[in-house]
Amino acid sequence: MPSDADAVIPLEHTDLGTTITTEPPSRITVTTAPAHGAHIRRTGGDSPAGAVAVAAGTVLGPWQLSSIASAGYTEIPVHRAPRVAVISTGSELIDPAGTPRRGEIPESNSVLLAAAAAAAGADLVTVTTVADDEAALSSLLDGIDADAVILSGGASVGAFDVVKAVLDRTGSIEFGPVRMQPGKPQGFGADEAGRLFFCLPGNPVSVAVSFETFVRPALLAMAGRTVIDRPRVHRTAATSWRCPPGRAQFLPVLLDETTVRPATAGGSGSHLVTSLAVAQALAVIPADTEQVVEGDIVEVMVLS
Repeated sequence: MPSDADAVIPLEHTDLGTTITTEPPSRITVTTAPAHGAHIRRTGGDSPAGAVAVAAGTVLGPWQLSSIASAGYTEIPVHRAPRVAVISTGSELIDPAGTPRRGEIPESNSVLLAAAAAAAGADLVTVTTVADDEAALSSLLDGIDADAVILSGGASVGAFDVVKAVLDRTGSIEFGPVRMQPGKPQGFGADEAGRLFFCLPGNPVSVAVSFETFVRPALLAMAGRTVIDRPRVHRTAATSWRCPPGRAQFLPVLLDETTVRPATAGGSGSHLVTSLAVAQALAVIPADTEQVVEGDIVEVMVLS
C-alpha cells in the first residue's frame, strides 16, 4: 500500500472494468465510491505474529503446505511415515481367487491389514503370506527392513503356532492372553534391531479389532500424530446381546443418531467377516458386563 492511501478500489469499480490493455490510461473514473479502509489486508489480519500456522502432529496436505509457505518457510521438521510389513501365517491360506480344497480358506487378513495400515498413513514395504514353517518365517523376517511388522495367525497356544515359536522371548517380545473378545491371543514387543512386532490372532474379526485397539494408535504415534484414538460416543442399545464373562467385548455394530445394534444377527464370533463389511463402529463393553440389555447406554468407538 502507498503510505498515504487508506482504501483500495477494485478494478471492476472503475470505467476500466476488466478490459485488458497494454497501455496505462491517462485517467481512471471511479464508478463506486470507496469506503474508508476498504479492501485493505492489514498486517496480522490472517494470524498475529508468533501464532502457530500448522500445529505439531498435523498431517501435511496441500492446504497445510500452503499455510507453511505463506508463513515464510520452505523446510520444517516432520515425522516420516512408519515403514510397515504385513505377514499372514498359515499353511491353510490360499489366494482369494483360488478354489479352496479340504482344509483351505481364502487369505484375507493381509488384505485387511495392508489397507488398514495404509489408511493410517503407513508406508507398506512388504505384504505377503507364509506357511506354518519356522524356518520359512525366520528367513522372511531376517530380510525385512521395517519399523513395524504386523503378523496374523500363529500367536496362540497351538503346537503349530509358528509366530509364537519363532518370536517369543526375542528381544522384548512376549505372548499372552488379553482380556478382550475377540482378540484374546496377542504378542507384542521389539526385537534386537528395534523393530516393533504386533502378533495378532488369525480370525478376521479378531484381526480387525486388534488393529483398531493396538496397532493403529501405535502407527499414528510413530508418525508423530497427537490424536491417535478413534472418537467415542454413547448410544442406546436398540436390542439385547450377551457378553463374554470376564473379557471386554469389542462388537462390530451399526449406529444412528440415538441407537446402536450388532452389525449382524450372528453374534460376536471372530469368524463373522460379513459384520466387518457393514459395521460403522465397535461397541466397547466392559469386562464386568454379562449382558447388554435393550435401553442400556453403550460406549461406541466410531470407525466411519
